[in-house]
Amino acid sequence: MYGEIIASGTELLMGEIQDTNSSWLAARLPEFGIEVRKVTLIGDDPELYEEVLKRSWENNSYTFTTGGLGPTKDDVTREVVASVLGEKTYVDSAQLDHLKNIFIARGNEMPETNIKQAWLIPSAKAIPNRMGTAPGWWVRKDKRVIVALPGPPREIQGMWSEQVSKLLLETKEGNVIMTKTLKTIGLSEGAVDEMASPVLAIDNPYVGIYAKPDGIHIRIISRATNQNSANRMLEEVDRQLMSIFKDYVWGTDEETAEESVGRLLNDLGLTLATMESCTGGLLADSITNVSGSSKYYKGGVVSYTNDAKIASGVPTDLISKYGAISQEVAKAMAEAIRLTLNADIGVGITGVAGPNPMEGKAPGTVYIGISKQTSNESYYHRFPSSSRSLVKNRATVMALLQLRDTIHRK
Repeated sequence: MYGEIIASGTELLMGEIQDTNSSWLAARLPEFGIEVRKVTLIGDDPELYEEVLKRSWENNSYTFTTGGLGPTKDDVTREVVASVLGEKTYVDSAQLDHLKNIFIARGNEMPETNIKQAWLIPSAKAIPNRMGTAPGWWVRKDKRVIVALPGPPREIQGMWSEQVSKLLLETKEGNVIMTKTLKTIGLSEGAVDEMASPVLAIDNPYVGIYAKPDGIHIRIISRATNQNSANRMLEEVDRQLMSIFKDYVWGTDEETAEESVGRLLNDLGLTLATMESCTGGLLADSITNVSGSSKYYKGGVVSYTNDAKIASGVPTDLISKYGAISQEVAKAMAEAIRLTLNADIGVGITGVAGPNPMEGKAPGTVYIGISKQTSNESYYHRFPSSSRSLVKNRATVMALLQLRDTIHRK
């Protein structure tokens, strides 16, 4: 079954925001047997939008749209879908009451313009949206489906897990598709590709390699006529890959390093503090993105300059002797923040995000220190240095993974 994703919004074409929704959706559709053949970005032009949607409707079993479900005149997805299907919109009383109650709960009266968010057509049913005022549309007609979703990523992701994935399962026919993603760290994309070569030539399951902010992902996609066969094929390739990459795999599927570390710290009743330099606070941001992190995370310092490191407890003579970008300073940063915030564990990160060398160290050089009451360790890494953000992301994930490993070895 073929699918297309249409992301609408003039702000996407102007470069004001990035379209992250399409890649997010495309990564989740294969397990439902949907092969994405095209992703289209389009502005708020109703005529062009209708032309694109009509072509997708004629050529695909599934069309996914994102954006254009707001209450303003330039939010035209509903109108375009109705026009392509030759149906008229009407105000659904249940949706209208729901919208009014949202505004009442906020202490406001619902503007008249929001009434269009309660529209439906005969072939559509509303997809609830707990995160916003714009419900989606699930449209099914002539054995084809349109899934209209809002633009904000957190709204799409919530609606997907709560509603859309279940609706898609109901439409699955024929082949069963199963997927699994192995998440690796510490290797380049080329190295992963070379190491995985024994299974890359296999047609089914298909194995793909993708560079992500948290490392290199290896995705397995198996197809079969039933779930048992698909699962058996997937497990066989999974075993082969794990035997090759066992020392580099840190997680699977939707698991994040910060969630894994957070659960471990919480379960063991341990507390954490951080001091960062080259990552600029990204480690603290990742940790605090986990709900309930205040139970184990005491806080952090971004010591971006030598003066800031010294003011935060790193000895001056240590920086003078070894340089700020060193294993010794990484350990000192970890110990200083642990003691200052009275935490069980301290993490320090120092390095060169790039693009230029510093202190004779190449871009991508990172030192991670981890301090406990009984030990103080540091680790050296050299990450791909194609961009500052890539180095910062890899360093952050590696710090979390080494922290997890340290806790396990307690």
